Amino acid sequence: MMRKMLNSPLEDMDKYILIDFGSTFTKAAVVSAKEKKIVFTTMTPSTVHKDAKLGLDICYSRIKQNLGTEVFDGARKLATSSAAGGLRMIVVGLTRNLSISAGRNAAFSAGAKIIKTYTGLLTSGDIEAIDQSKVEIIFLCGGFEGGNESGIIHNAKMLGRCRSNIPIIYSGNSKAIHEVRKQLLIRQKECALVDNIIPEIGKVNSGPAEELIRQVFMSRITDMKGLDKVRGELENVLMPTPAAVLRAGALLSRGTENKEGLGPLMIVDVGGATTDVYSHAESTLYESAKCIGSPEPYSKRTVEGDLGMRESSDHVIAEIGYERVASDLGITVESLRSSIDRRLKKRDFLPSDDTSAKKREALIDQQIAKYAVNLAARRHAGHAEAVHSTICKFIQCGKNLTEIATVIGTGGQVVKSREPKEILKEVLIQERDKINKILLPESCCFMIDADYIFYAAGLLSQIDPDTALSIMKASIKEV
Repeated sequence: MMRKMLNSPLEDMDKYILIDFGSTFTKAAVVSAKEKKIVFTTMTPSTVHKDAKLGLDICYSRIKQNLGTEVFDGARKLATSSAAGGLRMIVVGLTRNLSISAGRNAAFSAGAKIIKTYTGLLTSGDIEAIDQSKVEIIFLCGGFEGGNESGIIHNAKMLGRCRSNIPIIYSGNSKAIHEVRKQLLIRQKECALVDNIIPEIGKVNSGPAEELIRQVFMSRITDMKGLDKVRGELENVLMPTPAAVLRAGALLSRGTENKEGLGPLMIVDVGGATTDVYSHAESTLYESAKCIGSPEPYSKRTVEGDLGMRESSDHVIAEIGYERVASDLGITVESLRSSIDRRLKKRDFLPSDDTSAKKREALIDQQIAKYAVNLAARRHAGHAEAVHSTICKFIQCGKNLTEIATVIGTGGQVVKSREPKEILKEVLIQERDKINKILLPESCCFMIDADYIFYAAGLLSQIDPDTALSIMKASIKEV
């Protein structure tokens, strides 16, 4: 539990109360549009698994106590939420470099968590695996306008065989739309249709699909205990938290008509279960390379579900190798395994009060975070491959991040670290990356989101972008 007063109560009524219903904490920030700054923040352990209203009432009570009932009553109240754990999605496309790439980008940008992708024609084994998964929505795409129809129709027929009634969003070739809809509806599958995500080669139209995915996400969150009561006390639950952070980063990068942005940047969020990477930059070509696959968006998000500080910490260590990590830390493999086991069994694990044990556990946490950032950044970045061709010397796949100038860390492990810069430096290109031509920056300015305010800025970005940009600039601190 934390409460922080940033300013004395103000008499004006130009306030926004911005709430985030997280799985760990329910957070609130009060922003003054007139002064374009945060005037109060608070957070309390999340109650979303029991009754979301309990945590909200605690935050509201503190706001009234510190700013007064009149200010509270006159403020606009908006919210984000990631409390449902992220919308679990499967993306089904025809080609990895086109439909799968575009589909993944749309799903991530909308705030979803992708648990599996399928390329090409679905098989009976694929359908069995989908039935056994805990997927909550399927995103079916593929075939630019006038392109492939038979593959899309085949996949629709196969998805119709799923025993579970999983909602399906279709964003593929419109020539096949009637047959796709027919195949799904005759098998009583819930189906939503949006514009083709790839209307033509070299062009991506992800906006309609992203908006529909966000609507499904927020509809699912209404099932969270107590949120039906909460809705009456909010203007709206506008968007998933990851989508809000993506919008905040885009605003901080590009700026507004009145305020200059920071230019190309990355945001790295290291959590207990995942590591999210957001990049905001034009994806330029590496040494006049020929780009393959769908165009990379200016604002891109990826989620690595096997890279986290607690419930997925064993995956991080296994990826690097227990022997190497133990050697880096100067401890035995047995000691490392015991430490990781504690993190797996207790998600809210914190180092003990014993000085020597606490120091050792803090070092292990620091190392896990560094590895997570290192791996996540390389999965997020594109790469170039040398080719023997008269047309070009390289083929580029993915996003070129070499022009990134600023890296911002968020999430408890990064912000509370005594050496956050050492964690964030892992995004920089290393010698082995140069050999493999991984498209990462060579140097950057490193900062942290000290006030955990990006979710709030993302909410405000659609209503008052100048204020949203101001509170972010005030929150980020160079390290």
